[in-house]
Amino acid sequence: MWRRWKRVSHSTLSEQRGAAASLAVFTVFVILSSYLAVQTFARGYESELSILHQAMVTDTTKAMASAVQTELNEALRTVIQAAMYESGRRGEDKAQVEVRARQYINERIAMGWEYTGFDISVPLTSENTLRFEWLPDGGLRAYGYLPAEFEHASGVRAFGIQLDAGVVPRYGRLHHIAYRVYDLAQSVADLEGFERELNENFACEWLRFEIRQQDGSVVVRVIDAYGGRAIAEE
Repeated sequence: MWRRWKRVSHSTLSEQRGAAASLAVFTVFVILSSYLAVQTFARGYESELSILHQAMVTDTTKAMASAVQTELNEALRTVIQAAMYESGRRGEDKAQVEVRARQYINERIAMGWEYTGFDISVPLTSENTLRFEWLPDGGLRAYGYLPAEFEHASGVRAFGIQLDAGVVPRYGRLHHIAYRVYDLAQSVADLEGFERELNENFACEWLRFEIRQQDGSVVVRVIDAYGGRAIAEE
């Protein structure tokens, strides 16, 4: 009996050792599998994070380019008004208005833009990159494209500025109004009433009208209360 019991105990011990070895192998397998899964997840997360970061930087760069474009178009609208008013005061022609407008907008561009993390390069305008179009109502439209470059510190870039601005300010508009009023005055019987009505309607623009008969013809005088200049149509 004793020998038989001993053989059984020896067999049980061998089985236990085998089970322990299998458990160890399984444990190592689980650990390796978990490690590989974690590494795969980490790489996937890092990749997604990198893509997200790149997209955010790209959107930020585009937003910066859009902000500069908006500001420059607002500046272009302002310089057109300034050029028209200055040339109108000096009695200059349309060509000089364009020269002044280009000069003023280039002065703004030359000042540049400074934003942390960005390198912004905007070239000055030329006859090829900024064009002017005079409208029938005396207004002026300026439009064009500047090959600007916006580079983020990460290397992401955005390109180009679309220019498009137009105004109907006092220079040109005075001529347009003078011609219109002159045409209307030809068929008006009560010139004094017509003059009074015009002065009331255009008072908000600081324009004053003088209409009279002279040598059988209607004379229309439009006075700019801002600049003190007048345009007469006979």
